[in-house]
Amino acid sequence: MNKFLLVLILFPQFSFALPFTAKEIMQKNEQARQINELTTKAKISSGIENAKEVKVKDFTFWRKIQKDGIHNSTLTRFHAPAEVRNEGILIVENASGRNDVLLYLPNFKKVRRVESQQQSGSFMGSVFSYSDIATPHVDDYSYKVVKEEKCPTTEPTQNMCSVIESTPANEDVSERTSYSKSVIWIRQDNFMMVKSDYYDLKGELFKKLDASQTVMVDQANKKWISKRIHVLNPKTHEFTTLEFSEIKVNDGLSESLFTQQNLQKVN
Repeated sequence: MNKFLLVLILFPQFSFALPFTAKEIMQKNEQARQINELTTKAKISSGIENAKEVKVKDFTFWRKIQKDGIHNSTLTRFHAPAEVRNEGILIVENASGRNDVLLYLPNFKKVRRVESQQQSGSFMGSVFSYSDIATPHVDDYSYKVVKEEKCPTTEPTQNMCSVIESTPANEDVSERTSYSKSVIWIRQDNFMMVKSDYYDLKGELFKKLDASQTVMVDQANKKWISKRIHVLNPKTHEFTTLEFSEIKVNDGLSESLFTQQNLQKVN
């Protein structure tokens, strides 16, 4: 009898422990977080480590998968503080990798296009960039497995993580993100990210991201979201924390929500 087959008969649990390739792991990650329609309240808090002042912005976030079943359209509408009230950002992802990003400034009654080379710039004064807010897609990157280890998280868990190195697949992605690579920790039980280190185009560590409070928001389709995402620039010690609440999925969002005309509408 084939020795490998004998192992599977005597120890059937090993039949489920066959390794995935790095790309397969990231495909499963994309499937786990790819929610057809998402509406959520959100809060973004920014400051400098060990400093007292923290700036907080409240907004609503809508996201819908486009007809191709892959790319997303995202609308962000700010509510507070007063100086950013009704400001909006529309991100429409394109298969080319050159996403359309439109910023609406109600005080000037003006829509400004954020060009691809500017999308690595700060998102509303935070450590996040516009490209960070857009959804990463598997085919935009190349991957390799670095190692497996216990997940680096402060949450009480014994989960194991696959550590994946990700590099941009083309110059368009590099230009949009300004990252030369990222190292990503992916949970092996639900394939959600718990940590990612981002390196700039010089190869130096640029941002450290931690994702926590991960919950299943669509049980029928096994979709997950991390309700808290913290990102830090280790050189400047600037940080931003993004927190989601009042999460709704598959709530019948109209495609007309994700248009320039709607972006310019204010209450």
